Amino acid sequence: MLNLSSHIATEWNHLKGKNIYVSCSAGVDSTVLAFILKQLAFKVSVLHVNYQLRGEDSNLDALFVKAFCRRERITCLQKTINLQNQLENGGNLQETARNERYAWFKQIIDSNPDNYVALGHHQDDQVETFFLNLSRKSGLMGLSCMLKEHNNIIRPLLDFSRAEIIEYANQKEINWREDKSNTSNKYRRNLLRNVLLPELKSEIPSLDKSVLKLVRAFQHTQAEVSKKIQPITQRFIEQACIDIKKLNKLNDTETIEFLRQLNQPATAMAELLKLSNAQKGKKIKWGNSWLINEGEVLLLKQNSELKQPSTLNIEQVTTLPTRFNKEVIYLDKQKTQGNLHVRLWQVGDRIYPVGMKGSRLISDIISDAKLTASQKEGVRVVHDDEQIHWCVGFTVGRKAIAEVDSKNMLKLTIS
Repeated sequence: MLNLSSHIATEWNHLKGKNIYVSCSAGVDSTVLAFILKQLAFKVSVLHVNYQLRGEDSNLDALFVKAFCRRERITCLQKTINLQNQLENGGNLQETARNERYAWFKQIIDSNPDNYVALGHHQDDQVETFFLNLSRKSGLMGLSCMLKEHNNIIRPLLDFSRAEIIEYANQKEINWREDKSNTSNKYRRNLLRNVLLPELKSEIPSLDKSVLKLVRAFQHTQAEVSKKIQPITQRFIEQACIDIKKLNKLNDTETIEFLRQLNQPATAMAELLKLSNAQKGKKIKWGNSWLINEGEVLLLKQNSELKQPSTLNIEQVTTLPTRFNKEVIYLDKQKTQGNLHVRLWQVGDRIYPVGMKGSRLISDIISDAKLTASQKEGVRVVHDDEQIHWCVGFTVGRKAIAEVDSKNMLKLTIS
């Protein structure tokens, strides 16, 4: 049997000096993990969540963890949650508990880059996870199962079986508590653990070894896919867009990895691919933003960007510049009617451009500029109570343009 302490001392030595928070349920695996890390002089604290689901047993678990930490001189952080109240309107109990637990982990990790959360998962958990994910059709990422280290979450016991951990606990006279709910087969993982896997292992003694070998192969492939997709994800984050041709060249596994790196669910793949083949201007919700088909690229736009308000700045001046551009205009106040305003353009808007006879539709001006769909949505016009004087950035109207002899000149800019 591998020596748990020496193995962890060697493999996790790079985290000496870091803050290790062990998630401890009072079970044998997490209790042993906290014990070993403390014995090896890691900077250890313990996290325990009391979900109040098993009455007095839940409270006894919390008391056990507190007593263990006091004896081993480990800082103990406990959190009590009334999970039943959260499930009054339905929901998956185990999933809700996991979400609460991991939300706490994230708070701790985000508060300090030197903070790590250590979980007591072992080889048996890895095998169970493989079969659970296989039944869920969760793809390459799912079959890669649990990583030893990822995003400051570590699993130092993943190389050991539960039997080896129990043997170590008995040798060191470490006590623990058994969760009676683990014997209930109403949960899929327990049914797998207590019934299906024992049957399979009785027929195939090498099952665990074979599964773990597969998991390592899937993790290797997943790492390669992740490395390939990382630059694509980074460009998307930096540029807020992705080339549609490049996106369509990704296979399903690569597309799912792209979504995963952007914290988007794998279920979003169908909608993403549909958008990439849709007509220009189509868009889908993307978190709190929109992903828009711009013809050659998918462009990410915040809601505020699509309808971003503008401020019309009006300044009274006495002279005109020697050069003009379409980003600033000068009007003769006496030629305008009522107040000046800025707004998004509308279908049917018309302007009388400088240097032309007659008028032009704003829609034609925008079309000639060959704008993307989202850029078209953001075009502004400045108008008074009667007509449009400026298609901002594109065309200046001639009806109220200031001249050198104008008595009341206004300089207009947009911010």
